[in-house]
Amino acid sequence: MKVLIVGRGVVGTVYGWALSEAGIDVTHVVRSAGRPASDTLDVLDLRPGFPKHARAVYLPKTVGRIGSGDEFDVVIVATKHYQAVEALRQYLPDARGATILLFTANWEGTEEIDRVLLRSSALWGYAKASGGVNAQGVHVVTVDPAVRLGMLEGSDPARFKAVEELFRRAGFSLDVKSNIIEWLWVHHAINAGGIGACLWAGGIAEATRSPRAMRLGVRAVREALDVVASRGVNVEAYPEARSIKGMPVWMAGFAGGIGVRLTEKGRRLLRTSHFGNSSEEMKRFYFDVLNTGERLGLPMPHLSAMRTRIEAYPENRSRE
Repeated sequence: MKVLIVGRGVVGTVYGWALSEAGIDVTHVVRSAGRPASDTLDVLDLRPGFPKHARAVYLPKTVGRIGSGDEFDVVIVATKHYQAVEALRQYLPDARGATILLFTANWEGTEEIDRVLLRSSALWGYAKASGGVNAQGVHVVTVDPAVRLGMLEGSDPARFKAVEELFRRAGFSLDVKSNIIEWLWVHHAINAGGIGACLWAGGIAEATRSPRAMRLGVRAVREALDVVASRGVNVEAYPEARSIKGMPVWMAGFAGGIGVRLTEKGRRLLRTSHFGNSSEEMKRFYFDVLNTGERLGLPMPHLSAMRTRIEAYPENRSRE
C-alpha cells in the first residue's frame, strides 16, 4: 500500500513515522521548501506491544509536488481544518482513484468539500496523537493507540475497511464514530472553550495553575456545546460532552487541571505542544464557535468574555 500524507506538521510526521515503521510506503507532499531531511522524535508510545519511550529519527520521503504518474492508495490530508479544501484542490487532480482520508477538524460541515471531492472516495478521521516541536527542533509527541474514523452517507465501506487495515497494521485500534461530523463539531466546541481558557490565561501551564481559568473554561465549553446543540445535535449522546455538562463546574475544572499536571501525557504537553507551536490555529477553534454563536444570537457570556485577551495572545503570554 502506498500512502501520501499532505503535510509534515506534527500529526503528519507522527503518523508518517508510525506507518513507515510498519513497512508502509509513505510519501509526504509539502508546499514550502527548506524542510530538514530528517525529524527527531521523542516518543511516548501508548500502543500495546510497542516500547513506551523511544527516541527515533524519521527520514521522510518528501516531495514538493506529485506527478500525474504517481499512484497512491490512500491520501491523508493532515492539514489545519481551514486549509483542507485548498489542499484538495491542489493535490486531488493527481491522486485519482485514491481513498482520501480527511484527518482534520471540521466546523463548517461538508458542503464545500463535497464540491471538490466525491463522497464515495472520502472518509473522515481525527488524530489522537499529540505533541509539538521544542526549541531544539525535536518533535515531543505522544502516540495514542486509537485513531478516530468515520464514514458519511455515500462513503464506500470497502475503502473504510482498507484504511482500517492500514492503521491496524501499524498497531492502532479504531475509535469509530457513527456520526463523525457531529462528533467533530462536539470536539471543536470542547476545544473552543478549553483552548480558549488556555489562551485567555496565557498558556496551558498558566491555565492549569488557575482555578479561575479552569472554571471559566468549563463554563465556556458548556456555552460552546449549546452552539452545537443549536444545529440539532444531541450533545448528550457524546460522553465527553455529557461529563462536562453533568459535573459541577469546580469538579470539571479540577479534573481538567489534574489530567494535565498528574499524567505523563499531560506533563509532556506542558513541555511542548501543538498549542505552543500554532497559536493562530488554536485561536481559530475559539473564534469559529464564538462567531457562529453570535450569528445565531445565542447567550455566551463566558465564551465572549475571553475575546479581548485571546485576540491579544501571544502578547498576554506569561514571561515567567
